[in-house]
Amino acid sequence: MQDKIKLSDYSFSVLQIETKTGCNMKCKFCPEPLRKVKGITLSDDDVYKAIDVIDAHDSKLEYLCFSGYNEPLMDPRIFKFIEYAKGKKFGVLIPTNGLLFNSDEVKEKLIEAEPTYIKISFHTLTEEAFLKSRGINYSFKKYKENIFDFLRLAAERQYSSEIDIDVACNFVSGARLLTLKLIGLPRGDPSVPNSTREIKQDLLAFIKELSEYHNSFIFDKKDIIRKLKLAEDKRYLEQSGISINKNIKIKIKPFSYGRRQSDFYKVNRHLGCSTRILTIYATGSVSPCCLDFNDRLSMGNIKEESLVSILDRNRDFISGIRNGTISPEVCKRCHGAPTRRGALYLNVRTRLRNFIQTGKTQLG
Repeated sequence: MQDKIKLSDYSFSVLQIETKTGCNMKCKFCPEPLRKVKGITLSDDDVYKAIDVIDAHDSKLEYLCFSGYNEPLMDPRIFKFIEYAKGKKFGVLIPTNGLLFNSDEVKEKLIEAEPTYIKISFHTLTEEAFLKSRGINYSFKKYKENIFDFLRLAAERQYSSEIDIDVACNFVSGARLLTLKLIGLPRGDPSVPNSTREIKQDLLAFIKELSEYHNSFIFDKKDIIRKLKLAEDKRYLEQSGISINKNIKIKIKPFSYGRRQSDFYKVNRHLGCSTRILTIYATGSVSPCCLDFNDRLSMGNIKEESLVSILDRNRDFISGIRNGTISPEVCKRCHGAPTRRGALYLNVRTRLRNFIQTGKTQLG
């Protein structure tokens, strides 16, 4: 029997497994429509083998996430994978856009599977923004009601899963926004509001509507405004969130612009990447980057060799990406900017930092 490995020994704290490609939305910020691979499924055995080799008791391990550039609930096997991982004592995260909550069967099966965490990527709060950014022709009213109904089921059954409804915001406004525009640096996802001030009224209306949908949900205007203000000063992972039920919260999240690996102008080098997520895509490809949508950072394939072998063989590669001594093309773009002047600014800033650091080293 093979010994289990600690994912943290390779500097990762999350294992993400994409069990099947495909999504029922075509969001403008997501590269899923640009992927070269379509209709690919990771076999049951490969999913189980990946889970079995990881030490679930690693103190630095956050959770196992069944996701990638896909909608996890589109894979009917996902519920048995949740059960299997929970049986191995993993915390399990299921992200979803919630579109499949139009199916009573899907809602019931997710309730029964009871993953540790569920994140509903609600993203936009208005019909106009929904139709513009999510890439589908679907009633926004119906979309909300389907999600409300899932939340109602979870509340009525005293569901133990922690459920977050994520609403997008770039957290940048005023002088800082103007400065970023002038120098051409990224300011988040261009399809969502830049500041919490811009989403305040729509958020209040959304939570009010939810509370009117079912009496399980709390509408506390003062608390909502206070938590919205606090969200400006807290990183997403540190937010306590706006509590609307015992295990259900709304969080304000800076959504990543996922197409930057192809759309951005590249820099000459970057200062390193602190990504904490190791991703196994449905192709079997293992990547140190959850943004690697076309397998350009592939370290190997679990259909051909073990995950342990892949990780051990790539220790130097992982370390190099971490500290910036290795800068693949996609990393140079990902750390780049949406404009030429922004990339130029980043190149100058990096050179200046390296010059200062070299001087400190020589003096020390």
